[in-house]
Amino acid sequence: MTESGQGRVESLLKMISPLLAIAAFVWGIYTYRDTSLRQLRREENEAQRIADTRRIEATRPYLDRQLTLYTEATKTAATIATSDDEEATAKATKRFWQLYWGELTLIEHRDVESAMVVFKRALEAGAGRDELAPLALKLAEACRDELAASWGTDAWKR
Repeated sequence: MTESGQGRVESLLKMISPLLAIAAFVWGIYTYRDTSLRQLRREENEAQRIADTRRIEATRPYLDRQLTLYTEATKTAATIATSDDEEATAKATKRFWQLYWGELTLIEHRDVESAMVVFKRALEAGAGRDELAPLALKLAEACRDELAASWGTDAWKR
């Protein structure tokens, strides 16, 4: 190689070395920033999960009571709508009125309240099982949907 060719190679190497150093520095900043953003997202997700868990635990007595009363309301309406046993129907009707005028009002939301009112009106009008059965089902669906919203999960809807 000639002296001028060798000088060009040396000049090129002198120019490439700082460029490589700059590229390595920029790459280091990029990977640091990317790693930091990923870590921040993980921490935010974990904080949200913890907040959701704490919210459910703080409202647990309410949620448990809601589950119990919604289950009882759906069972009571289903018994009234489907039972051939007059004694069971009378007992369920009595419990329905207790739930309607009492405990259920503490925890029910709009959709369940509406379904209970519709069932009550049909019951008061002397509706038969053919009319009450779909209303009992609507009440159960309203309870299921409100439980899903209260518990913050779609597991109730599956």
